[in-house]
Amino acid sequence: MNIEKKELLRYLGYKGQEYTPKLDSQIDKAIELCLSLITPRSVIKKFALRKDPLSLVGADMKLLGDNIAKHLSGCEEIYIMGATVGFEVEKRVSHLMSSDPLAAVLLDSASICAIESYCDDLCEELQAANATALTSRFSCGYGDFPLYQQKDFVRVLELPKRIGVFMNEESFMLSPQKTVTAVVGIKKYGKPNKTRCMMKCVGCENKECVYRSES
Repeated sequence: MNIEKKELLRYLGYKGQEYTPKLDSQIDKAIELCLSLITPRSVIKKFALRKDPLSLVGADMKLLGDNIAKHLSGCEEIYIMGATVGFEVEKRVSHLMSSDPLAAVLLDSASICAIESYCDDLCEELQAANATALTSRFSCGYGDFPLYQQKDFVRVLELPKRIGVFMNEESFMLSPQKTVTAVVGIKKYGKPNKTRCMMKCVGCENKECVYRSES
């Protein structure tokens, strides 16, 4: 797992503002603290894919929306995953918010980078285990893949029991907050990817997102 300053600054909304040695030191401290607090855990399951309707063979779970169907074109199998970095880091963010808001914001941004990096590590491991290329991760809320499908990930992956992740039944938000659920397609053909999964934004049609990666 690697928390890159460039990514952290992107989540902070950095657009070329003054960057001082003091801020650089504060970011270093936030990264160090974040890495000391996180407890990465994950659940990954592999399923054959049924095309009509697009759904998982052996599980009561459909994949809704045109965007996820397009993303999984050429795939006959998929992984579904749930990953979290735990509660402790967000508890510390909440505690710091009243005494040192800047430290809280930096730590929160570092924790976003941590869960993304952890998911990239997991995808890299999955790619190493497959002879053909995997797709990038695709999560609920990307394009027209509905957010309410979080409930299916939580149920099929048994997230509360397996890694202590829970879902708000009204908002479909996950707790701990720094938790990701996603689909990764296994392409029938194509050479394995040799780079980390850094192109998640390509699959999302929200072009106005302030956190959108330019890569």
